[in-house]
Amino acid sequence: MSYAKSSLGADEEILMIARFPWPYHLVAWSALLLLGIVGVGILIWALMMVHFATTETALTTRRIVYKKGLFTRETMELGVSTVEQIELHQGFWGRIFGFGVIEVSGTGDSEIRSHPMATPVKFRRLVTDARARDRKLVVEQRAQQTPNGQTRSSRTQKLKPAS
Repeated sequence: MSYAKSSLGADEEILMIARFPWPYHLVAWSALLLLGIVGVGILIWALMMVHFATTETALTTRRIVYKKGLFTRETMELGVSTVEQIELHQGFWGRIFGFGVIEVSGTGDSEIRSHPMATPVKFRRLVTDARARDRKLVVEQRAQQTPNGQTRSSRTQKLKPAS
């Protein structure tokens, strides 16, 4: 089970798990096939496969999660409500083959830089949509509150007849 799935909170769903792009897998397999005879290719392939299996970037309805590591674990999480800026970095080959790196900045010094991912534009759009949904919920909750902090639904309102 992935780290993102195992760390889901109540009423939280995964919107997208970013995958490494196919050219990265092609490089790993090419190293195995072309350099496997001398043994270096096997090492390169094994290291890349471990990296692919132990690095994860995911977007949930509430946060962006980045996790890496095999023997140790390093995680970074950023709530979608605290996202201030989303940057997409795509070089020439990234534009051609549809992969790139997403860098998300939040309030304060918080920042997550993803691994190279396939469909980064889709990931950025989903972050923007999740952020908009979160802000809409906050506005709706504030609209339901009265000045003394009670919600309108918990208070009974009596209508006065018009004079």
